[in-house]
Amino acid sequence: MPIQALWMSAVILFVGVLLWFLQRAYFRRYPHKGSLPFYLLRVIVQASIVVGGILALGVEWGMPKSGIRLIGHYFLDGFTISAVHINPAHIVVAILILLLLLRLVEFFTQRLDRFLGMFSLDSGARYSLVTLSKYVAIILSLAIGLSLAGVPLGKFALIASALSVGVGFGLQTMVNNFVSGIILIFERPIKVGDWIAVSNTEGYVKRISIRYTLILTFDRTEVFVPNSEIISGQVTNWMYSNNVLRLMLPFTVEHEANLQQVKDVMVQVARQHPDVMQDDPSIIPPSALILDVNTNGVVVYLRVYIGDCNLAFNVQTDLRAGVMEALLSNGIPVARQQQDVRILNSHFEPLRLAADAEAKA
Repeated sequence: MPIQALWMSAVILFVGVLLWFLQRAYFRRYPHKGSLPFYLLRVIVQASIVVGGILALGVEWGMPKSGIRLIGHYFLDGFTISAVHINPAHIVVAILILLLLLRLVEFFTQRLDRFLGMFSLDSGARYSLVTLSKYVAIILSLAIGLSLAGVPLGKFALIASALSVGVGFGLQTMVNNFVSGIILIFERPIKVGDWIAVSNTEGYVKRISIRYTLILTFDRTEVFVPNSEIISGQVTNWMYSNNVLRLMLPFTVEHEANLQQVKDVMVQVARQHPDVMQDDPSIIPPSALILDVNTNGVVVYLRVYIGDCNLAFNVQTDLRAGVMEALLSNGIPVARQQQDVRILNSHFEPLRLAADAEAKA
């Protein structure tokens, strides 16, 4: 009997270890890793493997049926600890229903996003509505799950009062970010897809969550900016009301250059670019402005407006290359940096005096 029990125990342990590694492999490929359903489902599966293995070993080593019935009684009917009744069966059912509700929330929020896309709503408004609906649905799902688990919702007033003390000491930043996230969703000073600059971070808004805003920089790095920093600090939004952007491109020509010809050539190049705005009455058409004269030459700025700020770098490259080619092809001299060098050294003084004497002779 002991040898048979040892063999069966080895089989049970082998099956338990195999199931453990299988569940680890599954959760590594779980599509929503890090989400609340991910953690709840993983806890249920791991607890089931451990408890099932212990019960199987207990039965194999002679656990009496009364012990199994006692465990089943405590699992189904629950037990009381310090005047708190705990029902494991209700908790497991509540977790499973909560998992189902959270998956339904994900499903319906995706469908809501597609449904709102049929109307003339911009991406920021649609994102705000979907996000608010998602958070409301999650809160309702948690309330239903807690009710099924036997947790009286009326006692959350005591929990809230206890948490208020913690908020006063250590959770100010978290609450500040939470409230700031709600303000961002309602006021929408920024929206997903906007090109913004916050402190030393500049890039496109990829996601606005309830605690942070995810910015994708031009280096393809992702920066998590706390919402409170966006609400309380200065934020530059290049795409808040429109995508129009002004470009000021400096070119330096020599002092002897024909400035009117220079201006005409620069404006002509700008008018030929398809992304430069020209006939819009709300902006100034392409123009050339002389804003500086220095020792190197005359600085002429090409001022243009483009309709999409996302094309700023490409348009600047095209205009700089086009203007330089046009200036050189029209024979307009482009200024180069000039520098005067004065040599002050007493060792050269005799040479200078000898040269002056020879010149006089």
